Amino acid sequence: MYRHFLVPIDETTVSAANVAAAIDLAKALNARITFFHATYDYSEPENGALTRTLEPATSSEDGRGSTNVLLTKAVAGASAAGIVAAGTARVSDRPAEAIIEEAMASDCDLIVMASRGPRGGLVGWLYSSQTERVLRRAPASLLVTRVATSDPLQSVERAIGIIEDEHRSIAVVVQGMRQVAARSREATTAPDLKSLERMLTYLDEFPARVHHPREERHLHRALRMRHPGSEAILREVESQHVQEREYANRVSACLRNVAVGSEVSLHLLADAVGNLADVTLNHIGFEERTVLPLAREYLIASDWDEVAQAFSENDDPSFGDLPADEFRRLFTHIANTVVTEGNRKR
Repeated sequence: MYRHFLVPIDETTVSAANVAAAIDLAKALNARITFFHATYDYSEPENGALTRTLEPATSSEDGRGSTNVLLTKAVAGASAAGIVAAGTARVSDRPAEAIIEEAMASDCDLIVMASRGPRGGLVGWLYSSQTERVLRRAPASLLVTRVATSDPLQSVERAIGIIEDEHRSIAVVVQGMRQVAARSREATTAPDLKSLERMLTYLDEFPARVHHPREERHLHRALRMRHPGSEAILREVESQHVQEREYANRVSACLRNVAVGSEVSLHLLADAVGNLADVTLNHIGFEERTVLPLAREYLIASDWDEVAQAFSENDDPSFGDLPADEFRRLFTHIANTVVTEGNRKR
């Protein structure tokens, strides 16, 4: 029986679907997961030379941050499903070789990969992809979850995949806030108020202004129309959206008090952040256990087309008041903070 999965991930939609499939399988088999990302060596002259020259600080954070974003979100998704998970990366421009090396080092018994090879049938796909290279030398069994070009994602899969991926982003942020606030309670170092402020900015700019409103305008509206019996659940979810904002406002008030030097406020801040994290994570779990299964059951194809289109627009040029590049940089900084805080605990 498989007990330890290695799941290579990247930035693609196919990879996100692969993560979801691996989590479902791990839950069924009571297995643990190591998520893996092969990242380029940004110290090499040919990799990002112009960006490093113009913005050396930004390049350094972006180089490790893109990896941290992928790994923290994947681990958050597995943790939300009750799965023991970790994330790791290797610097390599040969992904297949890096996957094989990591599989050997982590002693996994199953590698779960997705592929998006060229059109031309299974044979053409298999022998032109990284998957074939892994298959030849893998020290463990290999499971391929999807051939993207011959088995494209349906609207329902795209919509739910985006929604769940955004949930993972929100979970990373509130868990990161809890880590930072807990360390401030120790009072051994000055509290990292700047990181907490950035995380609050994220919660205000994305879930409060973009994610929750789109859920209500599109997903909830369609579900109310197709299944009136869902009204009580949808009202509860929407009240939780309001509650999250209220808890975020309490954290903001505590931050202001800490900034003026109130020592007792450090403890109040940690409590407020803990409450916000609990409320947010409980909300995500409730929504994924109730609303999404109902939507799968009652919404029709045209409904899912609309929902998928609406959530795909979250890649528009702006999120709330922040331009897209600045918003993504904000989340990159948050992911780096989460990883740094996690390393301090080890």
